[in-house]
Order: sequence, then C-alpha cells, then structure tokens
Amino acid sequence: MTLIMALKNLILGPLIKLIVKYPGVMKSRLFLKIMETFPAKISKTYDQKIAESGHEYEAALEKGLNRLPVNPRQALDSATGTGFAAFKIAEAFPDALIDGVDQAEEMIRLAREKARDKETQNIHFNTGNALALDYPANKFDLIVTSNAPVYLDEAARLLKPGGYILVTFSFLGKAILKAQKEIAGLLEKNGFKLIEVEVAEKGAYILGQKEEGNSI
Repeated sequence: MTLIMALKNLILGPLIKLIVKYPGVMKSRLFLKIMETFPAKISKTYDQKIAESGHEYEAALEKGLNRLPVNPRQALDSATGTGFAAFKIAEAFPDALIDGVDQAEEMIRLAREKARDKETQNIHFNTGNALALDYPANKFDLIVTSNAPVYLDEAARLLKPGGYILVTFSFLGKAILKAQKEIAGLLEKNGFKLIEVEVAEKGAYILGQKEEGNSI
C-alpha cells in the first residue's frame, strides 16, 4: 500500500462513516468551502490520476451501471469532475441524454474538451452546485455520483418516481459494506429504498430507487 493510499484510508474512512451518520455535515460551511476550492486545485492532474488507478477506479461504477434494471432516458452525473462517470453512462446507455454538472468551472471546461474530442453528442456539461441544481423536479431516470458528496434530498427532488440513484466509490469498499444498515436508513429518510450495496475491487456501489409514490 502506498503512502497516499494509506492516508486516504486513514482520513476518508472515518469521514464516510461520519457523513452516513450525520449527513448534515455535507451542508456545513467548512465542508462546502472545501468542496468549492478543492476540485479546482486538482483539475489539472485529475485525469492522469484516474488513468494511473487503472480498472480499480471504474470497477464499482461499471458494476453498478450493469445492475440497473432499466435503460434510463435522462441521466444526471452529479459532481461530474472532468466527466469520467458521464462518459461511462453514455457507453452503457448510448440512447440516454446525459447532463454532467460540477461547480468547478475548470473541471467543466476539461469535460467539454473531452466531449468535443470524442465527438460525443448526448452529454451536456454545465456548472452547478450538487446541493441545489437548476433543473425541474422529477426530470431524471438516473442520478449517478462517483467519488463525490451526494445530497439525497436534492436527488429525490430531481428523480422521477421509480428512478434510480447510483453512488459509487473507488475506495473503502469494505467500510461502505459494513455501513449498509445505516445507508438503508439514510436512503429511507429521503424517500428511497435500498436495492443493494456491493463491493467491487477496492470500491463499492450503492444502488437505490426513489419510491413510486414520492413525487415532488
């Protein structure tokens, strides 16, 4: 295990457990300030680090997408970064219309460059804060968040009844699996039912579904 990986496990493991137990932490002034400044600082090396991670980075995302029981027509990649998950959604569901949103303008600039290079027609990248996005209620069939904070109340607003939320991490898979009971409770409080939590290599994914009667 590298020093960087050891530090990641040391810091992020307890942080994830804290967030599951106290999700309001993600709306605290300190957390929001970190999320406002941190992505911009790592944007230049973000894709390089993903490439260096190899299949480990994408394993949970790919497995989670493969477990979806429907083909979404409209999908949102929340906190998209440079668009990694958005492009994976497009590969899995080529007929879907995908929005990738991130509050870091530099991340979105890089994502748009990649979309132009790939000549991708069904992904649109825009700046926006995952905490409160400029979309109407009940718009999406699928919301994906990969290695980023997820705001379940906003996801519940944006998803159609019966729509799916997929949260993936490329690390700390066992810790997430152990927190399955707490995760199920957190989803239920926000109008979701837990479909499954599964490990994929070093990561894990959480698949939930918005209750059919929960229309905002």
